[in-house]
Order: sequence, then C-alpha cells, then structure tokens
Amino acid sequence: MGDSYMGHRHHRPWSERSAGAKIGLVAGIVVAVPGILALCGAVTMWLWNGLMPAIFRLPEIGFWQAIGLLVLSQILFKGGHAFHAGRSHWKRRQVWKHMREDEETKHDASVQS
Repeated sequence: MGDSYMGHRHHRPWSERSAGAKIGLVAGIVVAVPGILALCGAVTMWLWNGLMPAIFRLPEIGFWQAIGLLVLSQILFKGGHAFHAGRSHWKRRQVWKHMREDEETKHDASVQS
C-alpha cells in the first residue's frame, strides 16, 4: 500500500531514500521527460499534418516544428508560466481567501446594520 511515515501515507523524504532508490528515480525522470516530450511532439505533428493541410491548405510540419509549436502555445496560452504552476495556484487560493474574508466582512456589516 505504500510507505508509512509518521502514521500518514505519503512519500518518504529525499534524505531517507536509499542511494539505489535515488538513482532509479533520477533515471526514470531522465527517460520519462524526453519520452513524454517526444510523444507530445509526434502527436502534434501527426494531427497538424493530418488536418491543417487539408482544411487550411497550410504546409506540413516536421518534428522540431511541432515541438516549437507546443512551446509557442505554452507561452501564448499559459503565459509562459509552465514552471510556476504551483505558485499561480497558491496566488489563486490567496485571492479566494481574501474574497471570502471581504464577503464575511460585508455580511457582518449588513447584519449589524
């Protein structure tokens, strides 16, 4: 079921992992990240070449152009914050927290009136 750490079920801290587990994890990441990127690039290229030339009479693209298209769409549609996703989520929670506090303050003021 997983490792138990202080009575809770979650991952062990990096410092408590064995050297073999650390090497395995790093090797898995080194293989998985480029593999996922290559798969996404191949799917993008396949979809583009299957649809865009027939629909819009655009030229076909190669693998590296598909990767560039993915990077460009990341910048345009997500604002270039690929590595700050957790931070933006934190900011959103802070905004929601302040909105709730403001609503409670308005509600308390209207009840007291």
